[in-house]
Amino acid sequence: MIVLNYHRLCAEEPTDPWTLSHAQLEAHADLFRPALISPGTFLERCQNTDFARTSEVLLTFDDGCESDYTEAFPRFTGESGPGFMSFIITDIVGRPGHLSWAMIEEMGRHGVVFGSHSASHADLTHLARGALREEVTRSKRTLEDRLGHAVTQLAFPYGAFNRRVWTAALEAGYTHLFTTQLGYHNGFEPFLFSRLCMTNAMDAHYVREHLEDPCRNRGLAWRISSSLGLYRPLMQLRYR
Repeated sequence: MIVLNYHRLCAEEPTDPWTLSHAQLEAHADLFRPALISPGTFLERCQNTDFARTSEVLLTFDDGCESDYTEAFPRFTGESGPGFMSFIITDIVGRPGHLSWAMIEEMGRHGVVFGSHSASHADLTHLARGALREEVTRSKRTLEDRLGHAVTQLAFPYGAFNRRVWTAALEAGYTHLFTTQLGYHNGFEPFLFSRLCMTNAMDAHYVREHLEDPCRNRGLAWRISSSLGLYRPLMQLRYR
């Protein structure tokens, strides 16, 4: 399975690499929409090796931007699609340009699964132990209090993580931790899930190639270590 990650969507010309115009999103969606699966289906199958190299696509959005509600919600839920995951920075809910709790609660009733993107979007790898625990536990508790059910997904801010970070996340009760690495969904640990972080430099040709082979742009070191069965131990050493 393949996981795609978007951020803000806009009608005007994007002002940063992680914002895509509506036209850019539609060009991408024309390619991935037939393969979209629901967050529930992903969570049911993500540990099953039979689905590890399929072309099914899970759609995710980070930061809790207002465009999750105004643009993604009508495009990919209900009759328009099976839903998506939205990862929320809980400290900025309700600020201009971001989701309100009312929006989040409505989306949660109609096919959107919410996860944490930490409390303040700090780089978790730079935090002391107490601050790290606070970032992952407070955001989880806030979402669960608002949504009324367990929240077990966390997307690392900036895609930054190490063993200390994922240990704190697992201890807090998360079970599915999302990165921004290339490749199919399954990472080198069973609780880590790779995503392609989309930028506005990635045109339809790039997306088509990624959907055909998510590992196409991985480096020579990955190819050699994978062929020798060394990728997992090397990555565990790197992220010690």
